[in-house]
Amino acid sequence: MDDLLLKGLDFAARINAATRKAGGAAAFARQHGLKPQAVRDAVALKVIGDDVAKALGLVKVLRYPVLAQSNRLATGWEIQEKLASFIRSCGSQRAAAEKFGIHETHLSKIQNAHLGFNPVLATLGFGPPVVRFMLAKVAA
Repeated sequence: MDDLLLKGLDFAARINAATRKAGGAAAFARQHGLKPQAVRDAVALKVIGDDVAKALGLVKVLRYPVLAQSNRLATGWEIQEKLASFIRSCGSQRAAAEKFGIHETHLSKIQNAHLGFNPVLATLGFGPPVVRFMLAKVAA
């Protein structure tokens, strides 16, 4: 994984520095066209909105802990690849859905990104998703 993932504490350090520099949460909110309460919630690490992360030059991303490898986080793409491989090894989508304990329609919706991965994560060897932050890519 080439991208540097920042944890919640890294986010906290960035937003605290930015709000101090701006003169407070309300001033930071005004500078970036945000609601002051959204900034206060982010400073308190209650709810971190995408708009607040963007104002700091960050993007929120979900990653999935690999249960067999401590400190390794997988991307959604890796989950999709493992899911496709699992379905192939089961012989059919119906057989795989039975092993997950879900209906095959539900599994199809997971594969097509209409539903989240939660029902299949543990069977595939992944933990529940965690939020991390990446530096936003700047268009050239």
